[in-house]
Amino acid sequence: MAKPLRRPGSFKFDPILLVLLMAVVFLLLFRLDHRPFWQDEAETACLARNVLKYGVPQAFDGVNLISQEEGREFNGDYLWRWSPWLQVYLTAAAFRLGGLTTTAGRLPFAVLGIACVILVYFLVKRHFGDLVWARLAAALLAFSVPFLLFSRQCRYYSMGAFLVLVSLYAFRQKWQSRWGPALLLAASLGLLFYTNYLIFFSYTTAFLLAAILFYRQEVLVPRSLVLLLILGLMLVPGLALYRIWEQTSMVEVLHVWISLPRYFGDLFQFVVPLPVAVALIWRWRRPGIPRDPKEKFAIFLTLIISVNLCVIALIPSCEHRYLIHLYPLSVILLGWVVCQVWRYQKFSGVLLGVMLIFTNWLHLVPLDWLRITNRPVHNDFYMLTHPNIPLKLFLGELFSPYPDVNLSLIRFFQNCAQPGETILVTYGDLPLQFYTSCKVIGGLQGRVLLGPEELPDWVVKRWYTRWNRDLNLISSEAFIREKLKLEKDYQMVVLPYEDEIFGNRADPYYHHFVPPVEPINRIIVYRKRSKITSHVQ
Repeated sequence: MAKPLRRPGSFKFDPILLVLLMAVVFLLLFRLDHRPFWQDEAETACLARNVLKYGVPQAFDGVNLISQEEGREFNGDYLWRWSPWLQVYLTAAAFRLGGLTTTAGRLPFAVLGIACVILVYFLVKRHFGDLVWARLAAALLAFSVPFLLFSRQCRYYSMGAFLVLVSLYAFRQKWQSRWGPALLLAASLGLLFYTNYLIFFSYTTAFLLAAILFYRQEVLVPRSLVLLLILGLMLVPGLALYRIWEQTSMVEVLHVWISLPRYFGDLFQFVVPLPVAVALIWRWRRPGIPRDPKEKFAIFLTLIISVNLCVIALIPSCEHRYLIHLYPLSVILLGWVVCQVWRYQKFSGVLLGVMLIFTNWLHLVPLDWLRITNRPVHNDFYMLTHPNIPLKLFLGELFSPYPDVNLSLIRFFQNCAQPGETILVTYGDLPLQFYTSCKVIGGLQGRVLLGPEELPDWVVKRWYTRWNRDLNLISSEAFIREKLKLEKDYQMVVLPYEDEIFGNRADPYYHHFVPPVEPINRIIVYRKRSKITSHVQ
């Protein structure tokens, strides 16, 4: 099946790559603004907007407060310190060039998603001369719906995947004797820290361990020490700025036994199917490093993925977003598996490739048989948590108008609220901050910024009750229950749209492609009665 090139790494026009690029450009750029920013995206967008105003990511602009951790993200100066700034400045640059729009905010991350597909292709083609493997790996990433969803977000996800690929690309160059690849390797890892330091620590630990075990002869000590010194110097400003020593409280060793099964469950459900993982374990059951450089690289990637999951499991917050940088590594591994099956039996290889690219059956059906599938209670048959054709669901959402909960609220307040009026909302405060000219309080900010006798002009009590990290009721929910008399002081307005839990969240456990035929939990908005009276007068 493999077709070695005359000179591995030499450029040769590939029409299949062109077709793949046309497809992924469409999938990632078409209707980038079809749904507004959801809460996490809006955090990045609001901080980026403040960068254009203040030059640094300020969490408070004099009117609205940006916080989802009850104020833990900043000190008294409101300078954002909770997460790295690279994604914020990239978004700010996009806003500077394209305006404060949804499309501009998401565009650079979608472009990085496209770049990931290109890098996967050339990483395999250049270093192994296997054109079919390169095409398969690129196709698997280009049509991976979870990867597409995360790459279409105004968030760091595709940036992390891109930098991981750059580090692997540089590592397979002659970095031991050439300073260009060596500096590229150090720079990619350093920038990964400023993208997301959790991903940096988990990936770098796994990468260094795998490199020492499988490419020990290539890891020259003098050059490696120089690169580690350069990398350390790059990290020093960030370690102080982001208060990394305070974030160590997030690490819980005893929680690993809960997090690890969930992360591997995510891996099997959405990335590498369990039957494939079992087959690889059986194939590599005997210790030793194979002579075939392709299989050696496949085991190298497998070890990186496995150790990465073990390290990230130290953080109790089990989120699928911490696996997105592993998608490119996984598709390279899966592409190699398909090539091996093709060599054994062509029909089986084609069938496996089609199933991996266009369905999620191999991921979910075996888990259903074993009764170990982890599905949220609020899922339906048109989600990635059920056996489906993911690309069909993805395209259906892009081409059909979706009554997004954030979009519904944004349009309502754009039409009904006056600039400067106060909106108290129990969740989804940041999208309203970005898209309206109102003062938006509540959400996960941890405090309700109102005067002692002041009542908000509008109240939005979302149907899903939320709790903070200490498992206490969030302050906005408590304020509404204890301080407000909704029946007396407010008029209820019921909107004819579903009050989704999140909106356009990319996580495959929560992303809805098809809205319900009939809303189950409608959006409810409360308007202050004194405001109605004054309007009538």
